[in-house]
Amino acid sequence: MQKKYRLSGRRVFNYLYRKGTSVANGQLVLIYAPSKYPLKVGVVVSKKIGKAVVRNKIRRRIKEAFRLMIPHVADKYNYIVVARPDVATMSYQDIEKSLVHVLKRAKLYD
Repeated sequence: MQKKYRLSGRRVFNYLYRKGTSVANGQLVLIYAPSKYPLKVGVVVSKKIGKAVVRNKIRRRIKEAFRLMIPHVADKYNYIVVARPDVATMSYQDIEKSLVHVLKRAKLYD
């Protein structure tokens, strides 16, 4: 994912956790809030999921899936994607389907 799409900074994450709207399924949680700037995405993978290698693999897969969806996702929003423990055993295609599912439930995917 390109740097211009990365969500960074503790203040932004805390704001989204407090003020954002969340949508979830069994594998992922999507937290989003409107922004006056172009879309930005942050990915959170907890230490409960596995060791660093597993967490980084999941993070890379979620970022790549989201990167390919950017043209179809609503602009002017900030997003946080939180992985749940079931993601550790999923393939890339399953992660992609799960991400599309939560985006459609939030009515942010066309």
